Amino acid sequence: MVLKRSTVTILIILSMIIGAVLSITIVNWSTSIFAEQDETEQETMKEETKDTFGFTETDLKKMSTVFGIIGNDYYKEMDKTEIIDGAIRGMLASLDDPYTVYYDAEQSKMFREAVNSSITGIGAEVTMEDNRVTVVSPIKDSPAEQAGIRAKDQIISVNGESLEGLTLNDAVLKIRGPKGTQAKLEILRSGFNETIEIIVVRDQIDIETIQSEMLEGNIGYIEIKQFSQHTSDRFHEDLTQLESEGLQSLIIDVRNNPGGFLDTAIELLDPLLEEGKIIVQVEDRQGNRQETRSKQGGKPYSIVVLTNNGSASASEILAGAIRESADGIIVGENTFGKGTVQNTFPSGVNDGSELKVTIAKWLTPNGNFINEVGIEPDYIVEQPAFYTVAPLRKDEVLSLESVGENVKTLQIMLESLGFNPERSDGFFDVKTEAALKNFQAENGLSVTGKVDELTANEIEKQIIAKFNDPENDYQLQKAIKVLSGS
Repeated sequence: MVLKRSTVTILIILSMIIGAVLSITIVNWSTSIFAEQDETEQETMKEETKDTFGFTETDLKKMSTVFGIIGNDYYKEMDKTEIIDGAIRGMLASLDDPYTVYYDAEQSKMFREAVNSSITGIGAEVTMEDNRVTVVSPIKDSPAEQAGIRAKDQIISVNGESLEGLTLNDAVLKIRGPKGTQAKLEILRSGFNETIEIIVVRDQIDIETIQSEMLEGNIGYIEIKQFSQHTSDRFHEDLTQLESEGLQSLIIDVRNNPGGFLDTAIELLDPLLEEGKIIVQVEDRQGNRQETRSKQGGKPYSIVVLTNNGSASASEILAGAIRESADGIIVGENTFGKGTVQNTFPSGVNDGSELKVTIAKWLTPNGNFINEVGIEPDYIVEQPAFYTVAPLRKDEVLSLESVGENVKTLQIMLESLGFNPERSDGFFDVKTEAALKNFQAENGLSVTGKVDELTANEIEKQIIAKFNDPENDYQLQKAIKVLSGS
């Protein structure tokens, strides 16, 4: 079986884009999630909110006093707009919600570009966890994934500048930059004792959100990379084509899919579920729930959803709905765990700034709230160890008695290629040296027992080949077995 997937070369340093976290977002920027309300009702609701939670005279006096003290008595002159923007960010920070954020005009433009699937920068969706910029997911087949960025990676610094203490938006602006420039990222990864350095070249990337093909056994395969505005249309176009070719079962791959528009997820799921089945439930602050039910007829074939730690937001809505309302099966790893809904509101002045605010939580058809918990698959399948390694650093020669994360990466790679160093703890001992010499001898390299740039490049080339071989994708192979009944 040959799976014609886009090339996923995790170890080639290429361009990546990184944007503010792509949340479950409402397609219409100014409307409420409760779609049955008309515009008049929505505006009335907003006015009522202002009346019941507005500033008192005491509140205004306090803020005005502080503002005046800063303007008149602070030891250096400050920009008025920066102070106001800082006050807004401070209010939102007090909510302790990483998905409720303020965008100034530049950041708002960047966010809109991101959700329209075209942005210049580096290629993963990020959030703030434990006061650190944390990767929700590298976008599928993006240079972020190609360079070795993984879900849950923490970005400590960019080009030597620490991100500590910055807001998520400010950190993202440092990570982004002009096309063709380098971003040297210092990454902290679970399971590693030291930080990992990954260098990427910024570029503009237009993301194709759907990729599909027919696998052996008439198993349709559709990969969804994120839920953008036109993703549902593309999904059903490809699904119709696969059905015309004799599709008998379906794999939907949302691994490393960070989410996107709620409306898109609903539109995509509707034809997959029997009429009347719940797609998703949304619950507001008063506990009122709105159920969205399928209006179409469902599908006669079995469906498996592939997930991993980078499957977030709309991806989790899809996985939950397929399992609970279509008797589907989930294969892979526990999902990210983002169970809230955001809407974007103008800031009240015509300067291009906006607020992205968490307005509700979403629940699976059975009423499960998965925030910070995620969805556990029916079949938990881990990928081979080499799926999680970073590129080998080329600025040092590894040899006997070298230590560190770069040696640990080398040992994992050698083991994956069949040259057993008998350890993976980051200490370069005589057995690691022997394994390396065997690799060099079998590949026509100088048998030095040292990892120079030539040897490192050959090791990485072979790891890339293994990564791109679908036979090594244990999660995909398990999904095929489940659908084949083997």
